Amino acid sequence: MDSAFFSAMSVLANADFTPLVVALAIGVPSALLYCVELGVIIANFGHFRSSFFVLVTVRGICSLVNYVFSFFAPRFGKIGLFLPLYLCLPRLVLALLLFVGYYSFHVENLLTAFLLLNRFTSILMPMNYEKFWRRSLPFFLALSFILPLPFTAPIFGFDMFIHVQSDNVTFTLDDHKTENELNSSEFSAWSAILFGAICLLLNLATLFVYKLCRCQNAGLQNDANSKIERKMTIYTVFTFFGQLIFAIFMVFVYVTATNFVDEQNNRYSYAQKWFNISLEMNEVLFIANFNQYPWVNDLATVVIPAWLLLWASSKMREILAEKFNKLTSHLKKQKLGSIQLKTQTKTIKVQPKTTKVKPATKNVVG
Repeated sequence: MDSAFFSAMSVLANADFTPLVVALAIGVPSALLYCVELGVIIANFGHFRSSFFVLVTVRGICSLVNYVFSFFAPRFGKIGLFLPLYLCLPRLVLALLLFVGYYSFHVENLLTAFLLLNRFTSILMPMNYEKFWRRSLPFFLALSFILPLPFTAPIFGFDMFIHVQSDNVTFTLDDHKTENELNSSEFSAWSAILFGAICLLLNLATLFVYKLCRCQNAGLQNDANSKIERKMTIYTVFTFFGQLIFAIFMVFVYVTATNFVDEQNNRYSYAQKWFNISLEMNEVLFIANFNQYPWVNDLATVVIPAWLLLWASSKMREILAEKFNKLTSHLKKQKLGSIQLKTQTKTIKVQPKTTKVKPATKNVVG
């Protein structure tokens, strides 16, 4: 490979804190916005009772859980935060931290695929797709949460431990490998490839059906509804690309981290085999890629979905604007009331002083 490429990878491999800072800058505001949006959807379910928003809400909750748990393992470990506490954690707690990361990855992928399917059916049969989704939505939701379990639940059987790195500060979650152990990263990589292929086909099918049915369905929906449906479709497609970025990240982790043994009993990673690179170069590629986990995860799970949802839903913007105006007016009233109260208090305090001083002055003069 090109030396300039590996020079760039070396820079990324040594930049430990920059991805964390970037992730905090984009992730925290987006996560807060996402929480507010989900609260608005749940509190105003009458306005957001469509199958699309149910899927958005479920995926949003899953994404926020993933976002919170992502701090407990990769991020805290990268800066060595709470290492003494982690060393005392039982094996099952460490397994839970690893489980949530992999499980939420698969659930979010499935929910994203079902969102794309929802948009496809909304274009294919705009008058009847909600009836279809009211009947099938419980099945799709159950499938999203049950299907990943056979491939992630075995994590609780891993012999987990905290792997303290050579600097005696940073650490990672690891387990003592056994012969028949489930390779979670391998399954995630193949799942990511399958997810990308299925969602790409759904996107192409949606585009094809949109062009085919645009003229046929022109009279079935008014301009406002058509605009809303179009924005929802754009939201779904772009959130898919966010998930796709994270899926590619998982594939790259698998390619650089998973080893196999050749006939001469030498260990190689897939990256070493395919690109004929040295072990040192492979390590650089792995660390450079793994360092990007914080902002890649946040971009896919909270940043793109939160801000695109705000753009796509005019009703969401109306409710948030109304709540914001009420809050600002309430704060202004409180501020005005406190100012008036302070003014009245000063008047009451000053008045007795003037009445007491005057008689004393007269007595002295007399």
